[in-house]
Amino acid sequence: MFKAHVDNEIWLVQQPHHAQLSGFLAAHWGGRNGFAKPGHYAGATDPARWRDEVVLGIAEHDNGWWETEAMPLISEQDGLPMGVGEAAKPIAGTELTQWLTGGFDRWLNGIRRIAGPHPYGALLISMHAYWLYAVAFEDLLPRDGEHYRHFIFGAPEVAAGFVGDEAKTRAFLDEQTQLQAELKERLSRDPIMARAIEPEHLEPHVRLLQLMDSMSVFLALNDSDEHELPGVPRGSWNDRCSITWTRRDARTIVLDPYPFEVDALRVSMPTRVVPTHELDRDRPPLTRLHGAPLQSIEFTFVEKT
Repeated sequence: MFKAHVDNEIWLVQQPHHAQLSGFLAAHWGGRNGFAKPGHYAGATDPARWRDEVVLGIAEHDNGWWETEAMPLISEQDGLPMGVGEAAKPIAGTELTQWLTGGFDRWLNGIRRIAGPHPYGALLISMHAYWLYAVAFEDLLPRDGEHYRHFIFGAPEVAAGFVGDEAKTRAFLDEQTQLQAELKERLSRDPIMARAIEPEHLEPHVRLLQLMDSMSVFLALNDSDEHELPGVPRGSWNDRCSITWTRRDARTIVLDPYPFEVDALRVSMPTRVVPTHELDRDRPPLTRLHGAPLQSIEFTFVEKT
């Protein structure tokens, strides 16, 4: 659950809803300023099908959270579900800590759900999960490892905080490595998808997942800072650039260079909105949560002028 205090409201965005918004961004990515659409890098054997697989993987990258979000941890401070990173008493640690050190099953659930019919989407989710943790280990970080660091969670000091139990984390990474090998073996026997596992295609698609994930998180948390988003694939894995994210106003984000296929991309984020004055009402927590209207918070991405 993402939780943001915005003026006199509290926004609650479920992880799977945030991921669906990531998929929306991926579906409109590319087509101008040299940015290729997902699946459309040179050498793709079926760009349309590849694009579908990438968009699906990005849209479903947090579907393993459905079970957790159905029975959320409740904050003693406001009686609402705890947001990622929010202190949780009397439960030790934070929701973020639980996710990072004890929530590997969420990744496994999500990957297994789509691995049967969509092994490429499952591969992207597995690699996304892998690089969230692997960048904390120097022996697992490749020479050009900066391009595998998540835009929000990949800084060395942040990535290190992801590892509460090194043995469990390494075991999870080993499991993902084996799973990725199995998925790649399946895909290698598909004449349409075989080339999609080659690094020049797979690596930019994983990077796009990290990017769409980050952009959606910024929206869910109503982040008002300026961000420099490095290592974004443009025409290929070897053609990367940085995108500057700037808030023009409360609901407009300027991207430079602009990567989407339409001039002004409008996005809608499903959000439960709780006015802060209603926190004083004597209501049990799940009634308060489900009694909050599910609204559509709209943002627009525009090109720098």
